[in-house]
Amino acid sequence: MARSTELFADEVQVMKALFQDYSKRTDCEAVATVEQDVSDICEVCSSREADARATIKELSRQVQDLGQTAAYPHREGLHAERVAALRRQIDQHQQVEEQLRAAQTSAQEAADMGKAEESLLRHQLSMYAHITRVTWRLDQAQAVAGTVSDSKSGDIRLFNFDPKTVSNFELVNALWELL
Repeated sequence: MARSTELFADEVQVMKALFQDYSKRTDCEAVATVEQDVSDICEVCSSREADARATIKELSRQVQDLGQTAAYPHREGLHAERVAALRRQIDQHQQVEEQLRAAQTSAQEAADMGKAEESLLRHQLSMYAHITRVTWRLDQAQAVAGTVSDSKSGDIRLFNFDPKTVSNFELVNALWELL
């Protein structure tokens, strides 16, 4: 029989070791520690979840507040109406500028024509003065006055007529007589 005990001695040894391992309290303590850790983790997760919900709720409130303050304060389409009104004003301003340019061009053309006419009139007056030998006194605005020179006799005759006392017909006849 000793031999049969020896045959199973190794197995008995293993069984004894297993029995000792299973009879120890360390496994129960390890399981209790793990269960406590799981419980602590669940509490931390619940606390963090509550904090996250509170943060989300606060951020949602802030988004609503910002949405209300960021809303365009005027009625819809007002900006487009203002832009259209400004474009009409710009168009009107451009039309006025075009009219001004056209008026300036016309004024310049009239001035150029006036200069040409002035030159022609100066020439005609010069010829008239040379032919008639009349020198007008333009310093007397209220009177028709001047001198007439007679090249044959060498005389210089003065004339001075008041248009208020003499009619235009009489004035023209008197001037013709002087010539």
